[in-house]
Amino acid sequence: MAWAASVIGIWTCVAPWVVAGDVAHARSITSNIITGAIATLLALAAAFAARDRTDNSRRGTGPAA
Repeated sequence: MAWAASVIGIWTCVAPWVVAGDVAHARSITSNIITGAIATLLALAAAFAARDRTDNSRRGTGPAA
């Protein structure tokens, strides 16, 4: 699900040009770029954290019983 969130973050960055064409204002473009970049970075961090947790549970690196 975190990968889907990263796609939404990327869409937030490109949406002003795709949806509105050339009528987007500089403030809205800047806002979308910053928000999309932060959302994408957080989503990718969550995806990699979930992947690492899944890999560790498969390897059995937890405490020995």
